[in-house]
Amino acid sequence: MKTCIIVCAGRFSGEQIEKREGDLLIAADNGLTYLARQGLSPDLVIGDYDSLEAEGREFLAKIRADHPDRVITLPVEKDDTDTLAAVREGFRRGFQSFVLYGALGGRLDHTMANLQTLNFIRDAGGNGVIRDGDLAVFLVRNETVEIPEGPEGNFALFAVDAEIHGVTERGMKYETDGVTITNAFPIGCSNHIFAGKKASVTVGDGTALAMLTRSVRK
Repeated sequence: MKTCIIVCAGRFSGEQIEKREGDLLIAADNGLTYLARQGLSPDLVIGDYDSLEAEGREFLAKIRADHPDRVITLPVEKDDTDTLAAVREGFRRGFQSFVLYGALGGRLDHTMANLQTLNFIRDAGGNGVIRDGDLAVFLVRNETVEIPEGPEGNFALFAVDAEIHGVTERGMKYETDGVTITNAFPIGCSNHIFAGKKASVTVGDGTALAMLTRSVRK
């Protein structure tokens, strides 16, 4: 499936961005600085550019000169964050799969906004994941998500709704069977996934935020 890759302005772990044929690469504000450091040119730059560092400003000037159609400038005072505006643009161009980098860390309000953006993507009929080094953050809503075998890791599941029901976790250190989790008690924190063993998580009713970290070093 073609993917809309959005590089945001939060903490960036430095992982190499991989763009396949047909993917759309968007730099959201200072995400452009991170792409400049990797020598990658985005298909689109979007933002109010209030957080853009010197490298990013120089790169933006070049893109404006060579490809002005690739630059969207937003007002500083607006309802959408730069990330959400980038997601809307991805949907407008026909994409349903989104991967966000640089979406965590930095300002806590922007981190929370980016986590809520995953919910926006799902509500709009798409699927999104935030990647940050070995960490993947995604939603589980009325479904079973299979976790393929790989290195050992940590898994956490938090209720987005007031309550989520039918929560079943298999192939992990702490297994559950159809339990209810609320957003007022973080019982889903710090489960363990074993190396080379498949696992799965089911949420029968409701929306949960899942965090999977591979290659955990003890």
